[in-house]
Parts: sequence; C-alpha cells; structure tokens
Amino acid sequence: MKQRSNTEKMAAYMRLIKREINGAVSESMERRGIHYPCNWGVSLHVVRRAAATFAPDHPFARFLCGQQLRELRLASYVIADPEAVTADELDFWGASVTNVELAENLAFSLLSRTRLAGPLLERWCTPEAPEALRYCALLALARMKTLTPGERDEALARAARFVEEDNPALVRQAASLLREKLTGEEE
Repeated sequence: MKQRSNTEKMAAYMRLIKREINGAVSESMERRGIHYPCNWGVSLHVVRRAAATFAPDHPFARFLCGQQLRELRLASYVIADPEAVTADELDFWGASVTNVELAENLAFSLLSRTRLAGPLLERWCTPEAPEALRYCALLALARMKTLTPGERDEALARAARFVEEDNPALVRQAASLLREKLTGEEE
C-alpha cells in the first residue's frame, strides 16, 4: 500500500474538521486575547477526536506543528509519538507555544506522556524561560507518572520557588498545582 505524503494526510485531517468551522468562536478567542495567524474556531474536542483517528506519527506531527492553522498545531500534539520526543526537540515544540491554549495542550496531550522531566526542569523551569514555557512545563510535570525520586524532589523545589517568587499568575497557579500533586503523593 502506498504511503501518503504529509500534505495528503493533512488534507485528510482538514476534511474531518472542516464541517466544524465556527467563526464566532475564533472571533471570541481573538477578543479574549488568544491570537492565531489562522483559526477555524473548531472545538478542542473535535480537534482531538479527529487527530486520534491517526496513528502516532512523529514526522507528520512535526509537519503539522509547523503550520499556522490553530487546529493543525493542536492536532500535532495528539499525533506526535511521546516516545519519539527527545530533549533536543524541546526547542522545536516550545517554539509552537504562542499562547496559553497551546501551552496547556502541549503539556497535556504530549509532554506529560514523555520521559522528559529532567530536560523540562533544566530548560523551561527557570526564571529566564518564557512565561508560556514555564507554565507548560509545570503543567506537564504535574501530570507525569514517570518522575524519578530526584526529578520529583527537584520539581517540588522549583514549584515552591515559583510560588514564592514574583512570577506571573499562571506560572504561580501551575506551580501550586504541581506542589499540591507532589506533596499529596508523599502522604
């Protein structure tokens, strides 16, 4: 059987979601400060459901992530193979995060299913890292089931610092969530 190109697979995905285009939703997002170069306003549920019809395909996911359409970026996080994501790719995936919605979806749909706690702590859980990446990393760490004892201790220490230091509200909230989860596991 002939393997389809990334462009053909992208077109197939777009056909799955095209009926759900909602201009009112995209306008509402824009008014609330969630900006995209191109946004069809398709609900997250539909985006994820359509993306789940594709087998994990890391090269295809990277191709989708590079597109400007909101729904393609969100789908890329679902289609990516968590086992194939490497620490060297964090800059690539991080560059796709341009707003809170993308940060949350990257954290929940992809990064929380990887084994990249150490690199996330080193690169994105620093005061110098952009706010959206700190937020994304903290959310991903809070959902990871594969933290080693050392990673867990380091994540707890960083979360405590982020809660106590002068950080944006989203970062403090994610740090609080991570701290609650990790201290709850101790009990």
